[in-house]
Amino acid sequence: MKKRHSKTVEAIPEIEGYHTELRTIGMLKANVVAIVVLALLGVLGLMAMYAIWGGISLGRPWSGMLFIIGFWVGIVVHELIHGFTWMWVTHSSFRHLRFGLLRGGVYCHIDVPMNKRGYVMGALMPLLLLGIVPFLLSFAIHSLWMMLFGAIFIACAMGDVLIVWAIRHDSADTLVYDHPSEAGCLVYHRIER
Repeated sequence: MKKRHSKTVEAIPEIEGYHTELRTIGMLKANVVAIVVLALLGVLGLMAMYAIWGGISLGRPWSGMLFIIGFWVGIVVHELIHGFTWMWVTHSSFRHLRFGLLRGGVYCHIDVPMNKRGYVMGALMPLLLLGIVPFLLSFAIHSLWMMLFGAIFIACAMGDVLIVWAIRHDSADTLVYDHPSEAGCLVYHRIER
């Protein structure tokens, strides 16, 4: 008889005086939103590039190869940005982070509860640094490859945007815990006495 191995799932911490609510997103929904956003940004980006520069520039012959390398590095950097931002807002160390694969995608998890503001900051920082900034900068320097890079990483951040959207009605002082095995989080609400 074969021995079955299963991944141990981290226990969700309980905090005295609080109850938890699960806030997760479906990966299919996140992927559909990402594809729609990528298509829209691609079309709008090309239109903007034409409007500003009167055409598209592919840059140097090696620009495409640099784009491909940047894409793969960007996937890892996206998760590192989550992790380092959450470490910073929680004043915790690298040992509280875990990286891995979840349903075909990479993820970063931190095992420290934090306030909603800190969680949102860490969730959206890759969107800003790898998506929005390169996308906008691409129009100033006339770079199709940078525009595509920014559009792709804006689309890649749509799962994070949907998670933040799921906690939008929670107060700023709500405690949030990044879910260890699902795309989403748990929110802690103080039990009223």
